[in-house]
Amino acid sequence: MSLKRIAGITIFGILFIGAVIGAMLLTSYLRRDDAAIPLPVPQPTISETPVETDPEVPDRVEVTAETIQQVVSTLKRPSTYSRGIYVCTYWAGGQAEYTIDVSVHDDLSSLWIMRPMGEDKRVIITEDMLYIWYSGDKTPYASDELAADGVYKDVDEWQMIITYEDLLSISRDDIVEAGYVEYGGEDCIYAMCRSRTTGYMRVFYVSLDVGLVTGAEEYDEYGDLVYSMASGDCSIGAIDPTAFTLPDGTDLLPG
Repeated sequence: MSLKRIAGITIFGILFIGAVIGAMLLTSYLRRDDAAIPLPVPQPTISETPVETDPEVPDRVEVTAETIQQVVSTLKRPSTYSRGIYVCTYWAGGQAEYTIDVSVHDDLSSLWIMRPMGEDKRVIITEDMLYIWYSGDKTPYASDELAADGVYKDVDEWQMIITYEDLLSISRDDIVEAGYVEYGGEDCIYAMCRSRTTGYMRVFYVSLDVGLVTGAEEYDEYGDLVYSMASGDCSIGAIDPTAFTLPDGTDLLPG
């Protein structure tokens, strides 16, 4: 065997051994890196997590169109809270926007209804009185036609919001879908309801944290959005006392 051939074989062997050692080192390095990097742990979705509430209320996985009214009926509004809501109604070629500051304390409700191109309206509803005035008014309109029963319904109508009382009052056959969902960063119950009369579809989002409707939409029979409502953060137990003062200085909050 010639010296030239021997030298070639020797060089090939050295290169082969080097390649094997290099592959072994690379494999060891990659395995070490894999062991050092924690793999992501799948997080459960809201519908997979049982809710710890009253034993009579179905678990989250059991909330359906058949049980949603039972679940919603267990929710309660806070007795004292304040929040802002945004309401918009839509029609062909236009829309109307409203921003409403809401303060509630027991049987007293105060609303400051603002429009971008209109006068601000103030509304205060007590257990048996309704007060309304606009910016600059010195004397409010006052009416005692409100009955004690259903005051919240009147308040909701003034806020132009869809409420879960509306959901409770409809026929079970009108509820298309229901369940749990995260909406606006909150755990919520949602329900989709279709009116057999108009064909309109309503979607409710009820916050589990505060027991209030935190969002809603309504679509016409063609699927076009005709109404939307969204709420900001809700401050439980916190209100601005001046929200219950009439323009003549009368304070309606109990002493």
